[in-house]
Parts: sequence; C-alpha cells; structure tokens
Amino acid sequence: MASDALQAPGVTFSGTFSSPEPSADASVRRFKDLGLFVVSNVILLTLVGFSIFVLANTCAADDSHQWALSTLTTVFGGVLGWLIKR
Repeated sequence: MASDALQAPGVTFSGTFSSPEPSADASVRRFKDLGLFVVSNVILLTLVGFSIFVLANTCAADDSHQWALSTLTTVFGGVLGWLIKR
C-alpha cells in the first residue's frame, strides 16, 4: 500500500522546511520572552520572600500572618497549576 507507493519507479518525494518568521523577528521575540520571564520571576521571588519574612516575624500582627499565608497559598497553587497544566 503506502510502502508500495514508495518503491514504485519514478516516484520521488522532496520537501523543504523554513522558519515561519524572519530571524530578526525571532531574536526580538526571544529577547522579549526572556525579559518577561526574568521580571516575572523577580516579582514572584520577592513576593514569596516577603511573605515568608512576615510569617517568620514574631512581632507581626495576626492579620499580617493571614494575608502572607493566603498569598503563599495562592502563589504555590498557581505555580502548581502552571506545572501540571490543569
């Protein structure tokens, strides 16, 4: 069937692959994606670090502990959701 068509005389297959975007656009897109990745990670790590600092601080009020714990729960839930894609 399909293998017979590949072995038939006079049948040749050829193909070319090319990038769908110019190389200049690709490098700009990669730079933008890398910048967004770095900025979002800095914000995420700052938020997590500050929340952990508030939770570890014994002088902080109970309200501060509640929002810090809620923030950490939301961040870890979002990261877990992003990792398992559900």
